[in-house]
Amino acid sequence: MNLRKGGGPQLLTLVALMASIPFSFPHEASIAPFLNEIAADLDRSTGVAGQLGTVTYLGGIASALAFAPLIGQMAIRRVLVLALVAVAATSIISSVVDDFAVLLPIRLITGTAAGIVLAATLAAVARAWSDPTTRVVRTGLVIGAMALGPGILAPSLRGVAALTDWQTGLAVYGVVTAGVAVFVAFALPSLPGAPTEISYRSRLAEAGRAAGMPVVRTVMMMRFVSQIMFGILFSFLAAFFLDLHPGKDAWIAPMFFVGPFGFMLAAFVGGPIMARIGVIRATALTTVLTGVTMIGFVWLAPSPFVSAFFFFMYGLLTGVAQTGMTALIYQHSGNRLGAAIFVNSALGPGGSMIGAVLGGIALVAAPGYDGYKVLMSVVSLGIALTAMALWVSTRRVDDTAIAAPETVASD
Repeated sequence: MNLRKGGGPQLLTLVALMASIPFSFPHEASIAPFLNEIAADLDRSTGVAGQLGTVTYLGGIASALAFAPLIGQMAIRRVLVLALVAVAATSIISSVVDDFAVLLPIRLITGTAAGIVLAATLAAVARAWSDPTTRVVRTGLVIGAMALGPGILAPSLRGVAALTDWQTGLAVYGVVTAGVAVFVAFALPSLPGAPTEISYRSRLAEAGRAAGMPVVRTVMMMRFVSQIMFGILFSFLAAFFLDLHPGKDAWIAPMFFVGPFGFMLAAFVGGPIMARIGVIRATALTTVLTGVTMIGFVWLAPSPFVSAFFFFMYGLLTGVAQTGMTALIYQHSGNRLGAAIFVNSALGPGGSMIGAVLGGIALVAAPGYDGYKVLMSVVSLGIALTAMALWVSTRRVDDTAIAAPETVASD
């Protein structure tokens, strides 16, 4: 099956990957929308209940460390289907558990499976399309499809829960995930790996070398800080919004839609745009503006409409920035692409976990959401500084949109 030329198989491959990647965000889609209700039902504070996100992200880190260095030797379809089934099963189990202490290890397993979904999907993009121009466009589409999790599933499940309860919402999420697993099993080609004699320890060392490569190291720093912001924001979005706008519960579902919708739109068009104007400029600029927008979101809230506008702009800017970061990793990691994907897969849940922890600490340490707002402002400044570091460190780097290696399947 030739995936490097047009046709039905190539389209099915793209659709299967776009359908899979939203399930790499199970906390944002299936727990965060109901955080207030879960906290009340389980008799926990919002800050403590938000740590269900922390253990989910911790699972993502664990799977990245255990799995991603070996992904070059594995057939993507089998791994992806098994990971999706695990997300589905643990989500359904979560829906019938009413003990916070028991939910923690279950969500840890969910996060582990979700981390595999993310790593396998990103590796599949690199393996399925070796043509650099095609790859950056496909990257934008797949990255954009991430938004379907928090942007479509989250508000939809919020609607289900409004008619029933949050447990039913979780069960529906599990059933939908299982359906996607069945589709991927039939639609995605095997995308086999290439067994090598390289040891696991050597692959970890290679990952360290990949993270230290010029441009890649700065992009990794940007990715890490942006994920910290993401973890702070999405782990407590529902609770924070109700603090800004008391009694506006009906806005929670639309809020979970507008940000990811902006992300999806920007990511879909970001690839073709970057292929024309260059990745570095677009990535650095949108990352700086992301920090500015988030400061506006936490401090300027005269009405829900203004908050929704800032959140939409956050999604729009982040969609371009995240597509650019991924493309730059593909572009500048050379023959260490597999190792760079490994590090990138670990940074996502790692940053989100730290964000969830810091957000919880801020809520416990300061009255109301004042500490939360200050924390978000500090992280916003940090993300702007990392973007400036990328710009300064790459002034003499060719900013052509694509310069990726021709073959990545064996890495």
